[in-house]
Amino acid sequence: MKIEKREYTWEIKENAVNEAALKYDVKLRVVPRPKPDLKILGFESENVMEQVAELKKGLPAGIADALARELEISRKELARVAGVAERTLVRKIQDGRLTPDQSERMARVARLLNRAVEVLGGKERALRWLKAPRPYFEGKPPLDFADTELGCQEVFNLLGRVEHGVFS
Repeated sequence: MKIEKREYTWEIKENAVNEAALKYDVKLRVVPRPKPDLKILGFESENVMEQVAELKKGLPAGIADALARELEISRKELARVAGVAERTLVRKIQDGRLTPDQSERMARVARLLNRAVEVLGGKERALRWLKAPRPYFEGKPPLDFADTELGCQEVFNLLGRVEHGVFS
């Protein structure tokens, strides 16, 4: 951001004291934040409608292991975080394709990780933030709320507050 003082101007008003005003040239430069480079889900298309169709068809099962690696958690922990029965997840991984419901849950967790990386400026910081207990969540880590849509949305809301500097 660059601010330069240009000149003084004087305003003369009837029955009023002369006032001095400063004119400034303000040039703001917004530095874009890099988008997170986490292609966990690996959708075949960039089009949202086609991505919805992919979710309805069921995502490849390897996505679950990729997401667990990115989150640095076990399959068992991923199943808990995503709100999926562990045995069912293991069976679907062996079958090679997740159900639409499981695909949606994995996509929700992946979106949450992507958003945390974007807001907090790096994967390590995002993981630390997602796994650490937060007073806002009554001493529980934000990742514990990814198992429901409502809980996940509340984590997204908190990330928005963090992004905009709102005390939470």
